[in-house]
Amino acid sequence: MKLNLGSGTQTLKDHVNVDRAAVPGVDVVYDLDVAPWPFGDGSVAAIEARHVFEHVADPIVFMTECHRVLEPGGRLSIVVPYYRSVDAFTDPTHRRFCTEWTFCYWVQGNVYHEKNNAAYGGVSFTNLSVHLDGAALDVAMVKIP
Repeated sequence: MKLNLGSGTQTLKDHVNVDRAAVPGVDVVYDLDVAPWPFGDGSVAAIEARHVFEHVADPIVFMTECHRVLEPGGRLSIVVPYYRSVDAFTDPTHRRFCTEWTFCYWVQGNVYHEKNNAAYGGVSFTNLSVHLDGAALDVAMVKIP
């Protein structure tokens, strides 16, 4: 199974589309701020999370739940507005602004993870890529069991 978290109306045909709003195309209406999510441990091969991470109340819950539901080696793709983009500040429901280092707390092999990971949920990913795509930061990582 593949998840499209915070899909809104931007649904994907080969994914289970999850959003807190019951809009057309959403398969599962669920508030991602409430854990545990309604998916089993290790039941998800891939997660798309486009423009949702900046909206959730607790980023630690979000990242630990992504880790929990992903199968070992499962891929997590996150797109967020880049902190220097006007888009990061335009939406009044954005709760955080992300940089190239925001996700390092969950990615092995850097000082943020080494010093802080236990306080950030204790889950680990490997980092496939972090790059700026226009006004958005595109992050891809893989679950470490």
